[in-house]
Amino acid sequence: MEKVDEVRKRIRNKKEVKSENNDNKFKFFVFKFFIVLLLFSLATMLVKTDINIKNIIYNNVYNKNFSFAFFKNTYNKYIGNIIPFQNIFKEKKVFKEKLEYKSLSNYNKGVKLKLNKNYIIPVIKDGIVIFSGDKEMFGKTIIIQGSDGIDVWYGNLANTTLKLYDYVDTSTLLGEANNDELYMIFQKDGVEIDYKEVLK
Repeated sequence: MEKVDEVRKRIRNKKEVKSENNDNKFKFFVFKFFIVLLLFSLATMLVKTDINIKNIIYNNVYNKNFSFAFFKNTYNKYIGNIIPFQNIFKEKKVFKEKLEYKSLSNYNKGVKLKLNKNYIIPVIKDGIVIFSGDKEMFGKTIIIQGSDGIDVWYGNLANTTLKLYDYVDTSTLLGEANNDELYMIFQKDGVEIDYKEVLK
């Protein structure tokens, strides 16, 4: 009889701790929400009252290459995900590949990779899709703005499931290439950089 009482007591204690943890998570979410709301309100008031701050924001956001992927990573690091119970919605990765190719050669300010037949291309850097469409000399193209500030162009695609403004992690499935050739360009602040700095 004593053992049964002990087990019941332990179960009751676990339920109380779990309930307390859920309460703390909810309170923390509400706290974060009000902090973000306060910061947004302050920024709005500053922009409306001071023309210099408005010009600084305008120049940095509209006239420069603003990294939304970097902003998202920084926001998640210090404030957390906007969804309070994101663990419920987490998906497990099934596709975990690194980009593999048979050969590479220079191609139009970038590089052309020769792939195996029907090779499924993985994303090489996490970031946000900022372009999805056709580019001259590249065909169907996806451009992903990396959280490290490097934009990666994937050209000559046969098909892809990615859409504009999708956020992708490294090794996310990108799609397949036409004729088993993938064209890539790497840019930082709108200037092409050497593929050897990225493809190692």
